[in-house]
Amino acid sequence: MWRGSINEIERKREIIRVDRGTLEVGVLAFGIVDRGTNIIEVRPTTLCPLSCIYCSVNAGPRSTNRWAEFIDDPEALLMALEEVVRFKGTRDIEVHIDGMGEPGVYPYLVDLVRGIKTMDGVSMVSMQTRLYMFTVDELRELARAGLDRINLSIDTLNPGLAKKISGAPWYDIDHVKELVVKALELGINVIASPVWLPGINDDDIIEVIKWARELGLGRGELPPVLIQKYVPHKRGRKVRIRVMTWQEFWGRIKKLEGELGVRLTAMNNELNIHKAPKLPKPYNVGDYVKVRIISRGIIKGEFLGVILP
Repeated sequence: MWRGSINEIERKREIIRVDRGTLEVGVLAFGIVDRGTNIIEVRPTTLCPLSCIYCSVNAGPRSTNRWAEFIDDPEALLMALEEVVRFKGTRDIEVHIDGMGEPGVYPYLVDLVRGIKTMDGVSMVSMQTRLYMFTVDELRELARAGLDRINLSIDTLNPGLAKKISGAPWYDIDHVKELVVKALELGINVIASPVWLPGINDDDIIEVIKWARELGLGRGELPPVLIQKYVPHKRGRKVRIRVMTWQEFWGRIKKLEGELGVRLTAMNNELNIHKAPKLPKPYNVGDYVKVRIISRGIIKGEFLGVILP
C-alpha cells in the first residue's frame, strides 16, 4: 500500500541512485556518518512513504523543501563501511542503520545487513524503523541476515492517532504490533522509541510503556522504552505545541519511572557507547575549495560537489 506514496515522491523529485564512484562519507543524506564513537551510522536511502507531523528532516510525500531523494548502492556502502570499521580499531562496533528517510524501504536491506555482519570488528547491527512496511517473511529474512535490534519509532497504540501523527491514512499500527511480537520470536531485540508530543500523545506514551513492558521489549538488558523529546528543527515539520524544556522532560521521565515501575533511561555504558577514533576532516569552515558539481543535494538550492585537486 505504501508504494503509492513512493510513486508520489518520484513524481515530485529527482531520484538519484548513488553509484560506486561517489564518496560515502561527508553527506548527511546518505552514506556513513561518524560521530566519534563506536556507533557508526549507515544511511542507505532518504525515501519515506510517511509524512510524520513532527519529522525533523521533512521526509515523505508532503515534504516542502526537498528536490531530490537518494538510494545508495549497497556494495559501495559496504566497501566504505569496512574501511571506517578498520579505522576505528575497536572490536565492538555497532552499525546503526538509520537515515533521513525510512531504511525499511531500502530494496537491498537484507544484503546490507548480511554484509555488515560479516565484517571483522562489528558486534551488533541495529536499525531505526517504523516497521510497518515489512511482511513476516521479510522480517524473517532480516533475522537470518543477522539484524540484532530494532529501535522502533512508535508514538501511540491508538489507530486513529497513529494515522494522524504519521500523516498517512493507510498506516496500520496493529500490523506494527504484530510484527513486534514476531521480531521477538525471531530473536531480534526491540526497543520502543516514541516521540513525546505534549498535549497530543501524553496518555499514549503511558500505554506504549505498559505494552512494551508486557511484551518484554529490551529483553531485560535494556529499558523497554527510550522516550525522545520533541525538538523542532529549522528545516523540519513543526507541531503547534508547547515544547518542554529539557529539565521538564527529564523530570517527567523520572516521574513515569516511579509511577509505572519501569526503567526509562540508560547510560552510555549500558548501551555500549564509547569514544572511538573519529574520521579526520580535511577542511575547515571558511576554507575555499574548487568543486565539480555532480548532482542536486537533498534540499532545494543545495548541490553535491566533488573537490578538485
